[in-house]
Amino acid sequence: MRSSLRLFVFAFAVVASSVIAVSPSSMCLGQTPPGPGVGYTNTPQLPNSLWRVHDKYRPRPAVVKPGESLGQPPADATVLFDGVDVADLSKWKKQGTKDETAPWKLGEGYFEEVGGSGSLETRESFGDMQLHIEWSAPEKVEGESQGRGNSGVIIMGRYEIQVLDSYNNDTYADGQAASIYGQFPPQVNVTNPPGQWNAYDIIFEVPRFDGDKLVKPARATVLHNGVLVQNAKELIGQMAHQDISPYRPHPPKGPIVLQDHGNPTRFRNVWVRPLREEIDPWVVMPGATAEGLPGKGKKIVLVSGDDEYRSEESLPMFAKILSEQHGFDCVVLFAINPETQSVDPNYQSNIPGLHHLDDADAMIMCTRFRFLPDWQMQHFDKFVKAGKPFISLRTSTHPFNFPGDSKSSFKHWAFNSKDWPGGFGQQIIGETWHSHHGNHNSQATRGVIPEKAQGSPILKGVKDVFGPSDVYGVVHLPATANVLMLGQVVDGMKPTDPPLAGPKNEPMMPLAWTKEYQMPDGETGKLFCTTMGAAVDFLNEDLRRLVVNATYWSVGLEDKIPEKASVTLTEKYKPSYFGFKDANFFKSQRIRPVDLIP
Repeated sequence: MRSSLRLFVFAFAVVASSVIAVSPSSMCLGQTPPGPGVGYTNTPQLPNSLWRVHDKYRPRPAVVKPGESLGQPPADATVLFDGVDVADLSKWKKQGTKDETAPWKLGEGYFEEVGGSGSLETRESFGDMQLHIEWSAPEKVEGESQGRGNSGVIIMGRYEIQVLDSYNNDTYADGQAASIYGQFPPQVNVTNPPGQWNAYDIIFEVPRFDGDKLVKPARATVLHNGVLVQNAKELIGQMAHQDISPYRPHPPKGPIVLQDHGNPTRFRNVWVRPLREEIDPWVVMPGATAEGLPGKGKKIVLVSGDDEYRSEESLPMFAKILSEQHGFDCVVLFAINPETQSVDPNYQSNIPGLHHLDDADAMIMCTRFRFLPDWQMQHFDKFVKAGKPFISLRTSTHPFNFPGDSKSSFKHWAFNSKDWPGGFGQQIIGETWHSHHGNHNSQATRGVIPEKAQGSPILKGVKDVFGPSDVYGVVHLPATANVLMLGQVVDGMKPTDPPLAGPKNEPMMPLAWTKEYQMPDGETGKLFCTTMGAAVDFLNEDLRRLVVNATYWSVGLEDKIPEKASVTLTEKYKPSYFGFKDANFFKSQRIRPVDLIP
């Protein structure tokens, strides 16, 4: 891994690049790329921060033009409905559906709740945010208490700011307009009469979790018609009626929901500004838009999280190749230490962003001995039960492990499971951790293509595969697997070294294969696995091409695999050699996901 100084310089070289295909959500929101400027490099490090006091390289706040009048969206807002530029409900869908059209009524400059049609939710998900929304209760007064002009702004689909006609309408205090429903009444009632517009400005900070443990509750500030009515309130838990609902761990982003409560409440001028102080703990790389790139419209999620072979370096490299050279939309996930909010492969129980798997077309994984909380594991479970294709690299034959006292519903996925022999690796991929067949760090690997695999589209343009990581022992692979490459143990660590003489190469171990898989009660899927996969292995061009070809194959584009797929590296890909780091190494490095884009 890079030295701290080198990493620091590299990080800002990356952010300053004007050609990297990184979504704005992956950068520091509300900030401009840094450059040489006034500041210091020798001041103390701020506690739990990537920055020093008066840091010369800390990104400056971006210049943003405010709205032309109070309540109008500033230039950096995402407009969800304004009746002019966004005069339809294209930013919304029916809650709980994949893509069903929002069923509410459109009016002149507003949209209106249609009772019984279902709630709306945004197509986009948000985390920490500033939300502006205007609403009016029906001019014709009908009903009383909670039956009058009732709706709700439900942030992340879990935390509700109540919408209600509270003008001369008695109801329980924590259920009236601008209450945090069921928890905190507003400080004052400033609701306008029925038929007149009300405005909410909501500052919301999402809760933070460390695995299953809540480490920071959600917090909401609400201004109702310009009056502060909720002052940085720490929420007790999720919304509930006549009950207290505790926090349940969830992803750091979720949709905004407008509740269908049966009353024709109207809404207008809805906009949101993400407020994440730092970058997202994952990297999004949209596919290049050039004509003729076959990956267009296909989403690949790359899941890193091993503490030995530097997948946090290799998978961003593959995402860059797949997105820029082949048109795939890519998202790269990392092991994140909640204490430092930075990349830490030694931290085995947190990979934020696994919800990206829910709409992925394929996954590339390189994890080792993870014991993730159930709410994160459920995304893996949903993915494989749907029979979606994936690619397994190196240690992903043993991706999961759980302590002996674990209560996880996925404990049987562990590499050494007796209840589900060999766990996820053996049962789904075809092998779990067995052995180093070649001597670790002294006998490299050369790929040998067996005669029966010749002609496989995955092997197009693949002839010379070599890497310094050793051959793994493979003894459980079922006969139904299609072996594409065998691993020849090399007597040394250089490409020019000869094969090792003796029984280790008689016969050679499977090195790459495809197979079908099926989870209990799941659909049939397909996968590609190679037990190569150290970051330094991928300096080999044909090994990179093998993985890119497998990506095409995984999403049904095998007929689009080029004769020699482009796998060009940037000069910034200088992978670290494999090996373990001490517990404090990554804590001290404070590596941000965006720093790892080569």
